[in-house]
Amino acid sequence: MPDKLIRVYKPLNVNEIKSSLMIYGDLQGTCAGCQALDLKLDATQCPKCQNTFKYISFRNIKVHHKKLKSLLAQRPDLLIIDYEDYNKQLGELKAREFLK
Repeated sequence: MPDKLIRVYKPLNVNEIKSSLMIYGDLQGTCAGCQALDLKLDATQCPKCQNTFKYISFRNIKVHHKKLKSLLAQRPDLLIIDYEDYNKQLGELKAREFLK
């Protein structure tokens, strides 16, 4: 039986993720650290801030689900982050800093 993708939960620091995260939409990616636009899915580094992408998140995972296996075959070091989880944690962090 071929390997299937299974979600795994692991505690991670949102600030560490943000500096090395590409957020991919329907057609292009965005660097979460510096907001650089028009990044291709196979980009390993942000052309603007030069951060290496260690994480990737998809705004709509259902659109890109078929590409995940090939992406992970090309970049086995890449971790896929759930966009909703990331966005929620980032919002909580911003709220805490605002209320200080």
